[in-house]
Amino acid sequence: MMLFKFLQKTGYFSRRSAIRAIKYGLIKVNGKIINQPWFDVSEEDKITFKGFEIKMNMPIDYIIYYKPPNSTYFPKEIKHLIPLENLPRSDEGLIILTNDGQVHRAYHKGFIKNKYLVEFSVPISENVNNQNIKISQISRNKAIITTIKIKVNQLKKMIPTIKKLKRIETEPIVLPVDLKPGKYRKMTNEEIIALKRILDII
Repeated sequence: MMLFKFLQKTGYFSRRSAIRAIKYGLIKVNGKIINQPWFDVSEEDKITFKGFEIKMNMPIDYIIYYKPPNSTYFPKEIKHLIPLENLPRSDEGLIILTNDGQVHRAYHKGFIKNKYLVEFSVPISENVNNQNIKISQISRNKAIITTIKIKVNQLKKMIPTIKKLKRIETEPIVLPVDLKPGKYRKMTNEEIIALKRILDII
């Protein structure tokens, strides 16, 4: 079986994301990085993604993680899962991780809202001319920013006075108030259903 097809059958990857992961050197076969999507593998081979062994027909997991600021670390128990949308090192907040390829594909094709609690280095003065960004002012230096299809790095380029940023929601999942930085929990069945409904896959 070709390596990229094996990855698809694990449930983690679409065809495109499987080929991209291989070409970026994120996949190892029996301890060796393989950069050829058409490399032949079998179920007896040990195949790893970012150091975590993956197999066909693995259980699907859905995780809510509170990323602390100034960190790119993921707990080892969830390192095999892929973020729907990551955060830059300096920022904190909600990251949803899953190995459900259908959810990943629907998320990146859809128009899901992300909400951020933002602190500015100076009083808010930006008038962002972008229909995919909404700023709701809380105080002179704080606001809730809602985005659609805008990554955090793009947002910071548009609004360079952003000092601190915390993602508090990836629609419809809200960062739990009792979840501490660096900790994670499994999503409830209700949260999984709500996410899939907003993504229009159920």
